[in-house]
Amino acid sequence: MNFSPKAIRFILEALEYTIEAYQKQLKTENLNDDEVSDITNDMMFLESLSQELKKALPTIAPPVF
Repeated sequence: MNFSPKAIRFILEALEYTIEAYQKQLKTENLNDDEVSDITNDMMFLESLSQELKKALPTIAPPVF
């Protein structure tokens, strides 16, 4: 898939929002071990996606000086 730089930035923002929501959920809710495991696994996957997109963004849209 080819995403525009703007699309990647929107996706990154959505990923960051979701990761923050998961972190808040882990801190504030009374979750059982399975729920904690599921949320943690999902959060790690989203963080990995975010890192890959951040690495790809400069090659798609080099910084303008």
